Amino acid sequence: MPKPIILTEEMKQKARNDFAAMLENAKMTDGKFSYNKSFKYEDGNVTVWITTEAYRKILALVMEFSDEVGWHGTVTRSGDDEYIIEDIFVYPQEVTGSTVNTDQEEYTKWLYELDDEIFNKLRMQGHSHVNMSVSPSGVDDKHRQQILDQLEQNMFYIFMIWNKSLSVHTLVYDMARNILYEDDDVDIQLLCDDDTVDFLADAQEKVQKKSYNNKKYSGDTKKESGEQMSFCGDFDDFERGSLYDMYDPYYLGGSKWKL
Repeated sequence: MPKPIILTEEMKQKARNDFAAMLENAKMTDGKFSYNKSFKYEDGNVTVWITTEAYRKILALVMEFSDEVGWHGTVTRSGDDEYIIEDIFVYPQEVTGSTVNTDQEEYTKWLYELDDEIFNKLRMQGHSHVNMSVSPSGVDDKHRQQILDQLEQNMFYIFMIWNKSLSVHTLVYDMARNILYEDDDVDIQLLCDDDTVDFLADAQEKVQKKSYNNKKYSGDTKKESGEQMSFCGDFDDFERGSLYDMYDPYYLGGSKWKL
């Protein structure tokens, strides 16, 4: 379920009241007292669209490197609940099998060499976990906090971790609406190009699913962590809207992959 990013005054007061109530009845076995309070919103989700160019580059980075590798993405927002990752850019970095580090001077130089249009749309950071789970590490959490601390109230930012099995961990921080979306709250979908649309349409005519009489059979699998991406030809349920107006070259007759 979506979560708040910043405590509102109403949330702060509720926390104070709950904490005061706990103090009244607290019994300690070791002289220690701890308090923990979590906040969640009602069910809701957002959609992160990935252009075929951006997706191709992500796959190339994840599959080609035997070490971790990091990248930034240019992202455009459409309405309250849709984001489009347009392109991927690799920044200067030093990597190992489990870490990505940057030289601040080289990284800053790289940023200032970007065109203003690209620089102003860098709203995504992704990296690979090679053959490991996509669960974030302590270093990942620290890096995420550093970026989050720099975001202004009207901004948004997307974090993604991928591995070679194409599992992906996704966080969307929407500062303007004070909402954090994570994994199950995020639908990741691919905007197809013309060649892919034609290829899948032809393949669907030729590929038939075998029927099984054994009711115990199930083709479904559940991954241990992250969202496992699978391609499905869901070609008829996308309503034309602002995405169509902005990304006509990628939107072809309502065709999409749902990852």
